[in-house]
Amino acid sequence: MRSTTKKLVIAGLILAGWHAMAQGKEISLPEKLTASHCGACHTFKRDEPHGMGPNLYGLLDRPAGSAPGFDYSDSFLQRLGGQPWSRELLDAWLADTQALAPGSAMTYFQDDPGKRELIIQYFEASN
Repeated sequence: MRSTTKKLVIAGLILAGWHAMAQGKEISLPEKLTASHCGACHTFKRDEPHGMGPNLYGLLDRPAGSAPGFDYSDSFLQRLGGQPWSRELLDAWLADTQALAPGSAMTYFQDDPGKRELIIQYFEASN
């Protein structure tokens, strides 16, 4: 990982932690990592509006492409539409979105399996 990217990730984790402390709650490492990696485009709480990407509340076991009111790309729907989000599918998706659904609107590559595992743990805990 490049030095600048590392600094941005660390800054995001610190800001997420400060935000949580300001709200008077402890924030877990999986939650911090998910917020810093996914929070720019996605929302996570029940009934929050979609961001650039769909709301991810209740993601695991939900059929891919099924968040009500979100307009998924045709490429995403053709490749993944209707498949339930399992931890294995989510891991593959987080590793390289374009390898799984070439041409889909989301571009994300996480080559660190430990970081992917923490993000998956967040979704397991928040489901």
